[in-house]
Amino acid sequence: MPTDRQSLSARRFSDDPNPDDPLIGARLRYCLDQVEQRLGQALAAAGLADIQIAHFKVLRFPPPENERPIDLAQRANMSKQAMNYLLQQLEALGYVKRVTNEGTQTRLVSLTEKGWKVAEIQRATVHQIEREWEQQIGTERFQTFYAVLKQLTDS
Repeated sequence: MPTDRQSLSARRFSDDPNPDDPLIGARLRYCLDQVEQRLGQALAAAGLADIQIAHFKVLRFPPPENERPIDLAQRANMSKQAMNYLLQQLEALGYVKRVTNEGTQTRLVSLTEKGWKVAEIQRATVHQIEREWEQQIGTERFQTFYAVLKQLTDS
């Protein structure tokens, strides 16, 4: 087996003219990884170092407000059991609360004040990242990039 990743890619993707170039999914994931890394740093700097990247599956936009765990799980593309595991952790840490919906056995998830502090830090951090990326690639290119992402995600 070749140790050189490039030669392995060329063998595996022989019909691809550029087999070592990551495709759009990988590049979007690289951007998300950068954002999540910065969010973790910002939260730790604010004294909220107990938040893990896995918790972002719950603490994502839009923040949970009177949502069923199954709906949060579907939005995060994960099982209800895995979502409940994260919810238990976040509830124990004081970031979310689960209350029983009146007249049903359904429990609804909402952020606590501490959870809203996380949401505010996340939003401010992402705005900062957007400004940095805009400086890096230029205003016009960033606005085009953002418009394309918006078009692809709004449909």
